[in-house]
Amino acid sequence: MAASPLLVRARALTGFVDLVRSQGANPDHLLRAVGIPPALPNHPDATFALEAFARLLARSAELLKMPDFGLRLAGYQDVTVLGAIALIAMNSETVEDALKGITRNMPYHSPGLQSRLTRDDRWGYAQVFHDLVMNEAEKRQLAEHTLLNAVALIRSTAQVAGKDWVIHFDHRPGLALREYRRAYGCNVMFDQAADVLIFPADILDIRIQSANPELRSSGERFVRSVIRRHPLDLGRQVEELVGRQLGTGRCTLPVIARQLTLPVHSLQRRLAEQGMCFEDIVDDLRRRRAQELLPLTAMPLTRVADCLGYTSQTSFTRSCRRWFGEPPRTLRAGFTLNRRGVRRSRPRSPHPE
Repeated sequence: MAASPLLVRARALTGFVDLVRSQGANPDHLLRAVGIPPALPNHPDATFALEAFARLLARSAELLKMPDFGLRLAGYQDVTVLGAIALIAMNSETVEDALKGITRNMPYHSPGLQSRLTRDDRWGYAQVFHDLVMNEAEKRQLAEHTLLNAVALIRSTAQVAGKDWVIHFDHRPGLALREYRRAYGCNVMFDQAADVLIFPADILDIRIQSANPELRSSGERFVRSVIRRHPLDLGRQVEELVGRQLGTGRCTLPVIARQLTLPVHSLQRRLAEQGMCFEDIVDDLRRRRAQELLPLTAMPLTRVADCLGYTSQTSFTRSCRRWFGEPPRTLRAGFTLNRRGVRRSRPRSPHPE
């Protein structure tokens, strides 16, 4: 089954064309090279693959000989790159409320960008990461770009200079440290455990003077509506709903479509646009659940079949033969024997994980 692609709104490309042209290069060539339509920057609410954005940053940095390309691009952007989420952030009551609002509504902009906000008595920690497999160059450009946007957003809402803040990156530096300090306006450290911005905890309690509760509520309603009607991570949402109801007997396409407030044909079409189909999602989840449940030898095989949503043991047996080349009873016997070092520890799958 094809994985659900992680998308991002084209607002992420804000400033790209101007930055590339300022270097005497053709932005259309760079966009086409990574599979992005050259007209996409003109349609900020359109979406494209987050993976393509990471490749674009790294390729642009290499071809333009600009190791700070991600940082430069962030300099062309501000909080409005988040679209409607910016309305929520700038009209929240405190800086902490703003950051939590961004985290809560980030699937509107990009499901692949995740953040975590924690605090103790002294420090606040804003951690950001992308749920994406990237090479080192792509990861560095994307992480540095994202953290600079995060720093600018917190400074904007808190109205502080933030010179005493510290930024940790888990990758190696691509520039001289003084260039990073100049770009971020604070200390920057590399080869750390995670990508995280560390700042005094009392920053989070600063009240945002421009806050308007009505505008914030309007932004929240709009974002929830868009996420419900046009989710960027539709495949993952379907998989989550299927996982919750796999053993209930109600895990059908019409039921899932109704829970997403989508017509059945619309759900099928949108999954197809992402290279997916409902039946494959269910089958793949059943296979993975079977690998988890079969080693639990105290659970009767009939109960395993029930948990996977099968109405008969025969159907479950057919699926096991298709997935693993053996019936469930044989697989389970293998787990029992394995405790004596005789057989393998998990079923072989003809499908790559």
